[in-house]
Amino acid sequence: MQRPFTSAVLALAIGLASTAALAAPTEKQQNGIAYVNGGVGQEEQTAMRAVRADYNLQLTFANAQSGEYRSDVRVDIMDAKGASLLSAANAGPMFFAKLQPGTYRISAAAQDKTFKRTVKVGGAPKAMTLHWDKDSQEDPGEAAQ
Repeated sequence: MQRPFTSAVLALAIGLASTAALAAPTEKQQNGIAYVNGGVGQEEQTAMRAVRADYNLQLTFANAQSGEYRSDVRVDIMDAKGASLLSAANAGPMFFAKLQPGTYRISAAAQDKTFKRTVKVGGAPKAMTLHWDKDSQEDPGEAAQ
């Protein structure tokens, strides 16, 4: 009688581990910059939050009035001189990158609106939320440490 219970618990544990592995965001690299993108649905949001601390640039894209997240954003990251370092289409609603300490220019475009931000990235994570129906394109955005 003990064996069926053990088998059921083992099968459940394997199933949960498989689900967690599937939900984990896939890290990508471009020009030596590691990044993850995702957050569509509750499982992906949980997975993205689980790895958030590993990335020092944390961008979130949303519509302020509806509260809906956006996953149709083109993200471009440039160095302080404007040289392109990373480009990703269909990013969001969460986009996290590991950058060397320094100053970067961020461009995020969707729905005929482009946000341009300059951010200083250091050891502590820099989090920024861009709201398409609220923020001014020239506004530096909401940045939290």
